[in-house]
Amino acid sequence: MAGKLTVITGPMYSGKTTELLSFVEIYTLGRKNIKMFKPIIDTRYSMEKIKAHSGIEVDAIAINDPNSIFDHIDDSTKAVFIDESQFFNENLFFVVKELIDKGIDVFCAGLDLSFKQNPFPTTMKLLALADSVIKKKAVCSICGEHNATLTFKTSGGESEIDVGGKEKYIAVCRDCFNKLLRGEIDASSAII
Repeated sequence: MAGKLTVITGPMYSGKTTELLSFVEIYTLGRKNIKMFKPIIDTRYSMEKIKAHSGIEVDAIAINDPNSIFDHIDDSTKAVFIDESQFFNENLFFVVKELIDKGIDVFCAGLDLSFKQNPFPTTMKLLALADSVIKKKAVCSICGEHNATLTFKTSGGESEIDVGGKEKYIAVCRDCFNKLLRGEIDASSAII
């Protein structure tokens, strides 16, 4: 039987990793053999952990090339969990497709849009393949409403691949995002 792909997406601080870890807990309680992966460039908390902003964490394998996932799984693997999918190259799509075709459930969490509102290609391909999509929202760092679907970069330059946390990014609703772009409000007024 084929596995299923669940993609968890949304802006920064929307609880994507927390949601991913809730599925990890379900499989762990069910005593299933699982593997967790993260991109090697995500060094915010630890090289060996997937950690949510809330502080919840689990051990993970840091990888650069999605194909190396195959080096860490075997016939007993029931599920694979991948955090920060936007940081992997588009080959992750083919790796995930092969995993689900082998009967392994896959859960991916990642940003759908950059702070420039450009889709992350790897996440977009995974969304197209997904059996289930969980679109998360965050609390807007400006107006305080639970309607933030965008990430705004407050510092650190123009690179769209730039690992960071609250020192660089805030979650905002579309109205506040546009006000920030037009200079009508300042990011220093953010609720952090």
